[in-house]
Amino acid sequence: MTDLKKINLLTGNTGKLKEIKRWLEPLGIEVTLLNKEFIETQVGSLEEVIFQGMEIIKEKEEIQEPFIKDDSGLFIDDLNGFPGVYSSYFQGTVGNDGILKLMEGRKNRTARFKTVIGLMIPGIGVSMFSGECVGTISDEIRGKQGFGYDPIFIPEGEDRTFAEMSLEEKNKISHRIRAIKGLVEFLSK
Repeated sequence: MTDLKKINLLTGNTGKLKEIKRWLEPLGIEVTLLNKEFIETQVGSLEEVIFQGMEIIKEKEEIQEPFIKDDSGLFIDDLNGFPGVYSSYFQGTVGNDGILKLMEGRKNRTARFKTVIGLMIPGIGVSMFSGECVGTISDEIRGKQGFGYDPIFIPEGEDRTFAEMSLEEKNKISHRIRAIKGLVEFLSK
């Protein structure tokens, strides 16, 4: 993969662009933003969401250069993995207050964040890289850092939520960084 010189990142999130650049540019890979609107399929797993989404994008947009797409979800054990693939929609609809309401009275607060990154290389296909971070759902919203479910997720081995950590602390243990490291290892071979 060392001959790969440019990858487009399909996102509207400039924070993701900055993070991916930080890891891929030292490999000599230029990362550019490809801000395209598309409908994300809601299927059983993040891997399916990424794979189907990348196939749709490739066909409809006729993208001829390698590109990356990622998706993340919060999977709560006592809610049978909900919100999972619906995490973004649920967050935008009822937010962290909605999760805390669903968790009222529940003793098992175990959850995991998962990220899946898909890399589409035209002529070769899709490769996927995933990362997980196990933790628990807090009893209340805590912290001002991060975004999404960060104020209610306490990673294993911590007593703080992601939103109470600095970005550097979060990035050492987060689900997204674990997936990025898999991508970097693949591209370094």
